[in-house]
Amino acid sequence: MSRKRQMIDAIKLGWPISLQNTLVTLLGMIDVIMVSHIGDAAIGAVGLGNRVLFVVMVIIFGLSWGVGILSAQYYGAQQTHKIRRTIVIGFSISVVALLPIIIANYFFASDIIGFGSTDSEVIELGTTYLWLAAPSLIFVAVIQILENALRSVNQVKLPLLFSVVAIILNIVLNLWLINGGFGVPAMGVAGAALATTISRGVQAVVMVVMLVKMDHFLAVRLTDFYQANDLKEWRKLIILIVPMMFSFGVWALGSFCYQLIFGRLGTNELAVISMLLPLEGMFLSLFFGIAAACSITIGQHLGAERNQQAWEVAKTFTFLSPLVAIVIGLIVMAFRDLILSPYEGVSPVTLAMSHQIFFIIAGFAWLKVINLTLAMGVLRAGGDNRYCLITDTTCMWLISLPLTWLAAFYWHLDFKWVVLISYSEELAKGVMFGWRMRSKRWIRNLTH
Repeated sequence: MSRKRQMIDAIKLGWPISLQNTLVTLLGMIDVIMVSHIGDAAIGAVGLGNRVLFVVMVIIFGLSWGVGILSAQYYGAQQTHKIRRTIVIGFSISVVALLPIIIANYFFASDIIGFGSTDSEVIELGTTYLWLAAPSLIFVAVIQILENALRSVNQVKLPLLFSVVAIILNIVLNLWLINGGFGVPAMGVAGAALATTISRGVQAVVMVVMLVKMDHFLAVRLTDFYQANDLKEWRKLIILIVPMMFSFGVWALGSFCYQLIFGRLGTNELAVISMLLPLEGMFLSLFFGIAAACSITIGQHLGAERNQQAWEVAKTFTFLSPLVAIVIGLIVMAFRDLILSPYEGVSPVTLAMSHQIFFIIAGFAWLKVINLTLAMGVLRAGGDNRYCLITDTTCMWLISLPLTWLAAFYWHLDFKWVVLISYSEELAKGVMFGWRMRSKRWIRNLTH
């Protein structure tokens, strides 16, 4: 298959995933935007709260991505009857993992927020946000597992439809609960958290009900729970997802540590990062769909023992994704003022600082895109999760985080230089992921 044909197929498969993940990122961004009129403390509280939830959601994402990888290879091997069983096992693991975290959140939320800010108002608002938003994690697990299973069988538009419903509901509920009306008092930050939980709950329920009503072949049935006692299937999924969940958890916790460092520099710096990280997430979401399409395509090739085709797909995506990211990054820079216009209500100091950091994020986004493509699109498609774990741990915890901490608290550099130094993680990852991709050691069939 020619490179042109590969990219056309990838775009068809990837654009709904990209759009859907942009909407998911927008869910978190909407909370920040819609409380920005309350003040920098509210922005910082919602930003920190979202980052705490993000750590857990990324671990869930590791589990659901593993379900998707295994499902794609089952689909390529024409063993579709095993996909529902994998979904049930994924559901079971997520419930066991999440319940203790949600319960612990009610006891330690203020302490966790306190790590990221010394502002008492930020801590109080952030604690409230976590209390009300944490239950949504169960719904997120259901949504992500079903979404990745659907994508693995090339059905990408259905999850997009469900996300559109969730985003519209979230906006409506935010407008109502944050500002009050119809007999409900203005709830501020608490309203934003409650709107997020309700919208995700509705999305999860609608997904399950719709799949059952459609008699979809991935709709989980009661018999699937009885058949999910196959220890070999449990072992296969656990071996695949444990390094992935741990790797994602290590990365997400490190991302939270970056925000702790930035937050300790001041409330203005915390507000800037809380504003811009969702914007960066939306940019990366455009390429997440391409990485997902790459992973699905490679997984199906590997499951069908078409190793050379898998290698050709990997080369094509690795070359083109960062090239497109550079072009889009330049376009984003040109429209900086328009993109930041929703935040004009923040303090002048915060707004001026956000313009500086915006250039750094947009200018170096291509580095994150190439690492996203290599790790998520190529290496993990063959189950090469242990190497990804080693790379994430080394580059973030042994290189970038120590350098960022030194830049902030020992060298006392300006905020923009602290943020710039944090990108040393991406430089190191690019080298390690690139070498592994070229070695071809990730090319493995996981269905055997």
